[in-house]
Amino acid sequence: MIQLSDIEQDALGESFNLALGQAAAVFADLVNEEIQLSVPTVEILEREALVKRLEELTGTKAAQDLCCIAQHYVAGKAFDTDTLLLFPEHGSLEIVRRMLGRTEIHLDQITELEQDALAEIGNIIINSCMSGLANILGTEVIGTLPGVQTIKPANLLDDHPKNEVILVAKIGMTMLTHDVTGYVLFIMDVPSLTAFMSSVRSFFGIPD
Repeated sequence: MIQLSDIEQDALGESFNLALGQAAAVFADLVNEEIQLSVPTVEILEREALVKRLEELTGTKAAQDLCCIAQHYVAGKAFDTDTLLLFPEHGSLEIVRRMLGRTEIHLDQITELEQDALAEIGNIIINSCMSGLANILGTEVIGTLPGVQTIKPANLLDDHPKNEVILVAKIGMTMLTHDVTGYVLFIMDVPSLTAFMSSVRSFFGIPD
């Protein structure tokens, strides 16, 4: 498996941190509340390790669903990736409550309006990440419209080949009365990730 050096992890973390700064400002307007995003931590995980991490995110309850907001991106000939924004269900519902000014929303009662709200949240955060990465790569990045679903951690990657690798950025989101931890996943094949990391090293002047 491809390994990131400490300097590569720091470079990616700083890239996401800069990109997400703008997302936090837009997001704060949506929920009418000040938002602080932690500096992302970045790593590459194998499938089994990712599932374990996500089950920890949902409170070690393997049966609890994640809210998954997904988009597919193509960056010219450089790489393509499925990009997923993940929150535990209680975190995503809290965000929607803030955004829509509603106090009681349950997962099985999410309406089309609330689905649209979650899609907009994902669109803001994921597009900010991808715009920052596009600046590093010096290429245009084209994405699909976001899709929203609830899914169990163990089933998240059922539709992806087992040889794909997962670049994971963990973000912490702090609101006035609630803290939410989420993950941004970039699911790529090995050639895409290799090309992506080569561009990152070139941008930051990191020797191969």
